[in-house]
Amino acid sequence: MKLKEFLERNPIINSAQLAKEMWSDNKSAPSKLTNKLNENIVGNGKQRITEKDMEMAEVVLKKLADDIYKSFQ
Repeated sequence: MKLKEFLERNPIINSAQLAKEMWSDNKSAPSKLTNKLNENIVGNGKQRITEKDMEMAEVVLKKLADDIYKSFQ
């Protein structure tokens, strides 16, 4: 499943917060994720979700799931 589809199917997940976790050193992380999800043209080319982006999102979402699970035990 693509990241965009996942976020659309799970509106409880805040994409801005996900972006901040994925790119913690980038002040414009929410805009970066929005541009990638919508494949906006920024600078010299179209922004796209890469494999590396998918891997980062997976790590962040797994950590979140683990934190939620642990808090209810």
